[in-house]
Amino acid sequence: MGYFSGAGLIILQAISGIILGIVILRIVLPLSGARFRNPLCQLIYQITNPVLVPLGRIIPNWRSVSMSGVVLAWLLALLITAVVLWLIGVPLSPFAILWYGTATLVHTVLSLYFWAILITAIMSLFGPDRSNPLVELLITLTHPVLRHFRRLPPHFQGIDLSPLWAVLLIRLIQYSLTYVQFAGPLF
Repeated sequence: MGYFSGAGLIILQAISGIILGIVILRIVLPLSGARFRNPLCQLIYQITNPVLVPLGRIIPNWRSVSMSGVVLAWLLALLITAVVLWLIGVPLSPFAILWYGTATLVHTVLSLYFWAILITAIMSLFGPDRSNPLVELLITLTHPVLRHFRRLPPHFQGIDLSPLWAVLLIRLIQYSLTYVQFAGPLF
């Protein structure tokens, strides 16, 4: 693969990662209890509504999970995977696309939470304005995940180690996923 092919692949992965991330946010924001009137939530809804509203008429929600969003995210991950595999010259097979596409989706969800937790932890050092739409969104998005890690020891006065435990677990899962992903067959 030449320089321009590699650079094009990086650009393709960045753009497709942003698109996939927006669809994933559309799924997880209502689950985390994000305020619908938040301007960033409104932006995500406006971007995704043209596709998800018609798809939602065909695929109903399950409990409070947007199954149309899940299907769209999974199909996008499969499409991204197929294009990337094709561009790097890996033989395309349905199993390889399903295998790597599903791994791509899980990896993207974990990356989204990793960065959200890391940014929230760094922001907490500076006492951010909680009325800021981005700060509000990040805190709301990460709270359901961090809540489970707040029970883990050690407990120090004024220091919350839950972001540390969460990002360590996320990275461990991503490492395991990458290890299993590359150990999987390409037939």
